[in-house]
Amino acid sequence: MQLDENGNQKKLSKRDLGANMSDYSRLGYAPAAVAEYLLTVLNSNFEEWRLGNADKPYTDFKFNINKMSVSGSLFDLDKLRDVSKNVVAMLTTEKVWEYFSDWAEKYDNEFYQLLARDPDYAKAIISIGRGVPKPRKDIAVWSEMKDYMAFFYDELFVEGKEYPANMSTEDIAAVLKNYMSIYDEHDDQTEWFGKIKELSVSMGYAASPKEFKQNPEAFKGHVGDVSAVIRMAVTGRVNSPDMFTVMSILGKEKVLSRISAAAADHRHQIAQADGHIQFMRTAARSELHPRSSCRSPLFRSAEVGFSGT
Repeated sequence: MQLDENGNQKKLSKRDLGANMSDYSRLGYAPAAVAEYLLTVLNSNFEEWRLGNADKPYTDFKFNINKMSVSGSLFDLDKLRDVSKNVVAMLTTEKVWEYFSDWAEKYDNEFYQLLARDPDYAKAIISIGRGVPKPRKDIAVWSEMKDYMAFFYDELFVEGKEYPANMSTEDIAAVLKNYMSIYDEHDDQTEWFGKIKELSVSMGYAASPKEFKQNPEAFKGHVGDVSAVIRMAVTGRVNSPDMFTVMSILGKEKVLSRISAAAADHRHQIAQADGHIQFMRTAARSELHPRSSCRSPLFRSAEVGFSGT
């Protein structure tokens, strides 16, 4: 059974997503995620057990037939995705690589070829936020990995346009230009962010959101805005994993190349705007002096000479 859009129970049709086992393979659900979801459906005490045994495999759970629901079970795709995110987050980098590369080879061979070109590079991306007390939970199914990883590959990278709305084009261009001169791939994370804060302050932005909130009239914005400019130039996205780690994986050459391209784009926008302003000024002068503006200097000289004879 499952709930329809009105919250009513209905039978799971063979046409519904999840009714066929091939759906799980095609979307890329890890087998362990499906197994854990089924245990939450079949045994009412599994979720409580999981909370107290986060690091143990689901096979350690003692299934109890007496804990099964007598009224039947509901299929909940959203719940399946939540369970899957938790399961994938706890997998090691090597296990994710094993499962994901096998899936990609079968279902997205073009992307698999990019991955296989440099497995260590792919594994470095996969390792972000993994193996820590609070791991990232970005991925529910392997079919989502391409979008998650795409900006790391030049073949899939798309330049972003969603820069902070409170920043002028001139300031964005200046941030990008100035950051290129201070970026050092050898900096540790503290030094890396310290330089972004110093750049922010030098351009009239607060060193922290807290400082900005205390006196917003004194600043153009805060360090988060400046960081957002760098993030957008490097990843093309508003949100991404930890930028220090992202830039370390991308490497200096790729980081500076993308920032340089974004800076050039904003300089072009400034030049276009300046040209438009100049055009409008010229047009305004033409409206004020229609007779003189439509004649060349040579023609006007001739006209003055003729009238003086």
